[in-house]
Amino acid sequence: MKSWAKRGGKALVAGFLAILTGIGLAATAAAEGPLQETENGWYYTVQPGDTLWGLSQRFARAPWVWPELWQENSRIIANPHLIYPGQKLKLARVTSPARQPSSPAAAGEESAGIHYYLATADQVGFIRKEPVAPRGVILRGRDEARRLLSEGELLFVKPAGPSALAPGSRMTVYRTFEPVYTPDKSRLLGTQHLLCGVAEILELGPEHATARLLKSYRPVRAGDKLMPYEKRPLRIPILAAAPGIDGTLIRAEEEHGMFAETNIAFIDRGRRHGLQAGQIYAVYEPIEIAQGSTAAQKTAGPAQDYGELLVLHVEEETATVLVTDSTKEFHAGGRVRTPMAAAAR
Repeated sequence: MKSWAKRGGKALVAGFLAILTGIGLAATAAAEGPLQETENGWYYTVQPGDTLWGLSQRFARAPWVWPELWQENSRIIANPHLIYPGQKLKLARVTSPARQPSSPAAAGEESAGIHYYLATADQVGFIRKEPVAPRGVILRGRDEARRLLSEGELLFVKPAGPSALAPGSRMTVYRTFEPVYTPDKSRLLGTQHLLCGVAEILELGPEHATARLLKSYRPVRAGDKLMPYEKRPLRIPILAAAPGIDGTLIRAEEEHGMFAETNIAFIDRGRRHGLQAGQIYAVYEPIEIAQGSTAAQKTAGPAQDYGELLVLHVEEETATVLVTDSTKEFHAGGRVRTPMAAAAR
């Protein structure tokens, strides 16, 4: 897939619904695949090896809008990970010429009205220096023998105080882990908060509250904590990256030995460094050029980008990111920087 950084300041023709317009799409797509133009828009016939992610990159120049392509064609696509040759997908309604921005966006400025659609926005966790003070802790479900709790199940909760919970309020179920440090262990970054589901408080009793588990993103169990639920927007405006960022990948949100596309991870740069949700950053590695046979005879060459990260959530010292592009797998400790095109502004 083409790199966001390599695309520079050019506007993306993004989104397959209201976002994706312009005869620029037609000019690009006509040369690339079996397309058919009708009064209702453009249609593409699926070829062997196609994926929604790949088609979104190919025609919208934005692979992360694939959920919109799926939504538009949900009547014929039951599983977004399984599309079949011969299926005819609606791409877009062509209405007006695509416009190019007159100049690159400044840091934090919205990029040509482009958005990333994240259906799982409420599930995105974070690393925070001071852990969230829980409003309550899950004691157990109705059935004491059940270790894992299911959607719809009644929960018994120990409130953190007499006014910590209120009937009718919705709470995010989460758990925390051991403190997180930088890869070299030199600096404490905070505590990871893994979001597991949503519960509604039903009733307060003298010793415990009862709640119902409305949603479970991940297994919910006794000992998990509650904090106030905040509905997050599903559309994240794409913003220009902050200049001069040079950071490190800390870890994946869940236990992955290696990172690849669609994985969520954390980096050691955050709000105080100028990061905002919607910015794009590059994963890179320094290149050493051998001048002889010994390690001392190696010199630093130009760094090579091999992945892209979309910022989903920021804390003061850290950010939660989504891997949107990778030419190879990478690990914790990988380097993160402002894309070269943004750095050149």
